[in-house]
Amino acid sequence: MDDPQNIPGPDPNQDSLDTAAGPEQGTLFGLTPAPAPGDGTAERVTPRGVVDEAAARRKQGFRRNLYMMLTLALAAFVLTSWILVRLDAPFAAYSSGPQEVVRAQLRALERGQLRPAYDLFSARYRQQVSFDAWRELVVTHSRMFHADVVRTGTPAQAGPRVNLEIFLHGADEKDYRARFALIRSDGRWWIDDVHWTETSAERDFART
Repeated sequence: MDDPQNIPGPDPNQDSLDTAAGPEQGTLFGLTPAPAPGDGTAERVTPRGVVDEAAARRKQGFRRNLYMMLTLALAAFVLTSWILVRLDAPFAAYSSGPQEVVRAQLRALERGQLRPAYDLFSARYRQQVSFDAWRELVVTHSRMFHADVVRTGTPAQAGPRVNLEIFLHGADEKDYRARFALIRSDGRWWIDDVHWTETSAERDFART
């Protein structure tokens, strides 16, 4: 039988060790408290579905913009080709000479490029008719000068000049005949005079 006086009592040092080991034991068993919200230690996680949806929207917007750009570019190309074909077809047999100068002026008038069109006149013509006076005439009768070339006549030599008739259909739905007189100077051809006549009325409509 044990002696009651020899029963060991609580060891104060052991209690101290258990208390000190508490936090380590909590960590060991995964009981570390989670960081408090908003303290900067929590890692933000974006759901994958949200990321995929945003990327899909960006791709869709890019494709839509690309499609619009291609459509506009194609429309501009078709319009330019259509304008050139309208003017060039009656002159298809001519790549130089007085016919080319006439074609260049009609093309410039169609595009509203008045200064380049005026610069195709001869020096004599430009001395007699100022650019401002000529521009006022063209602007006043703009629908007449925005015309489709229907056919061209055969160039006719008349001394140092070449005469050429052009038949056109204006944006005002009227038919016109333009008679060009061209001269050669400084190694090239110049428009020395031109008369526009409304063929339905058979009257001299405008001298440009």
